[in-house]
Amino acid sequence: MAASLLKKTSRRCLSQKLIDQDILSQPQTENCTVDVFLKHIIYQTVDVNTKKLLFTSTLKVQMIWEDPVLAWNMSEYPHDQVMLPAKKVWTPHLSVKNAVSSTLEHDSKDLLVFSNGTVIHQVLMSIVVGCDINLYSYPFTTDSCPVYLDGRNSMGCGSIINIGKIYPKGIERGDWRTDSVDNIRDKKGYTYLWVTLSTRSFNPMVTLILPSILIMLADVASFSLPLGGGERNSFKVTLVLSFIMFLIILSDILPGDSLCSPLIRYHFCVCLICLVISMILSMLLTRLGDDGSFVPFSPPRWCSRRDKPSHTEDSPNAADSEPEAPGTGTDPKAEDAALQRVAKYLEGVTAQDRLAHSRKTLANKLDKICFWIYVLFYIVYAMVMVYMSNYYMCAVDNLEF
Repeated sequence: MAASLLKKTSRRCLSQKLIDQDILSQPQTENCTVDVFLKHIIYQTVDVNTKKLLFTSTLKVQMIWEDPVLAWNMSEYPHDQVMLPAKKVWTPHLSVKNAVSSTLEHDSKDLLVFSNGTVIHQVLMSIVVGCDINLYSYPFTTDSCPVYLDGRNSMGCGSIINIGKIYPKGIERGDWRTDSVDNIRDKKGYTYLWVTLSTRSFNPMVTLILPSILIMLADVASFSLPLGGGERNSFKVTLVLSFIMFLIILSDILPGDSLCSPLIRYHFCVCLICLVISMILSMLLTRLGDDGSFVPFSPPRWCSRRDKPSHTEDSPNAADSEPEAPGTGTDPKAEDAALQRVAKYLEGVTAQDRLAHSRKTLANKLDKICFWIYVLFYIVYAMVMVYMSNYYMCAVDNLEF
């Protein structure tokens, strides 16, 4: 008899009695809502996609609520708590208002029910949230994104969420760091997690910023190469092609466009333009030093006419410009004419040397001017970039969606 009574008051008998009620509907209240307390949330940022402006996170949530139907009299069943299958009992449904996609599953097949009707259950959520992350100062980015937790339907019925403690887990994930996760309730009564993220800038700095700076320094240092011979032009062409290949390789790494377009995109654009202009100027100055013109089809225009050798029949460019050796003839007049032709030939050679020297001198002067213009431009550009990345703020309202 005692064994039979013990069996009827056992936990399994109690759990079966609660299951047999077969009540899967929400606890009924006057305002069709149920207060659900999220005792603790273990938050973890899994991935941040800067191309599509999405970030993925997982939440392990422990929920507490009261369901009077599941209460029992301890005088009849002397047990304070019992385990019930989660599928046989109503459980709050949590959703994320601003999620692109979200999944919710039970962390355990069972939940814990107390004699006063208090229910404790734990669920796992996987969330993909669209957030217009402020990437203006990438890779030195810090921004916050909301994760709107909600348990109500379109009619306002469902679960009223109250959040307890939040425990961030896996703070450093890839190139991003989870700085903090705060619980905020807005004026409309919605509760959301305010997740603050920042970039771990070492890897992007080494792979994005540093190579571009070194390539620009190499371009400035290339002005030390001589204009003649083509070594400088070949080096500058190599720099331009290398930078283009660098941008092609990094096309999948660079962040996508947002309301605040990344400043690093403009930086790469300016670097490429400067490299191309530097290459073109080097080619033009090399041409100027060779024949005194920037393009092959224009006549020389940098030297005066008096410096140009006269193209007469007595000039060294004439068909019979080869001078005769003096003293070979017997006629004194012929010797004087030969000496005059030799003198004119030497004068022509000297004029050509002076012309070539003046062209090279002019090209070298313009080259030095271009060098100092480039140096001044890069100094001013560096100051502007530092100011824009540190003092100019681009605001994004992530609460509008």
